[in-house]
Amino acid sequence: MTKKILLVDDSRLFYDFMKEIFSEDDVDILWAPTGKEAVNVCSKEHPDLVLVDILLSDMSGVDVIKKLKEACDEINVLVISGLDNEYVVRDAINAGAKDYIIKNVGLEYFRKKILETLKK
Repeated sequence: MTKKILLVDDSRLFYDFMKEIFSEDDVDILWAPTGKEAVNVCSKEHPDLVLVDILLSDMSGVDVIKKLKEACDEINVLVISGLDNEYVVRDAINAGAKDYIIKNVGLEYFRKKILETLKK
């Protein structure tokens, strides 16, 4: 069964990158470049996992997580970001994220962590 991942990130380039690294897996990558669009896509598509960037154009990633949890209560959320800040990590986890991945940790670890979370 194909799994759905919703990527909430304002970078089209990163969305294309995500589609490429999961092209061999049974995974469909959905995209929402804003927090508002993320809530709409989540409500309609019911993804298995949501990847949220902390820095978005319309609201913070922490606010997106809170809105996603209100709209799609049982949703699994991972934060992905270039920021490595313990306060941001704590706020994201407190808002309901399962974990936090730094974007530049290495491609194989990044991919493996996402696939492991999808299986839970």
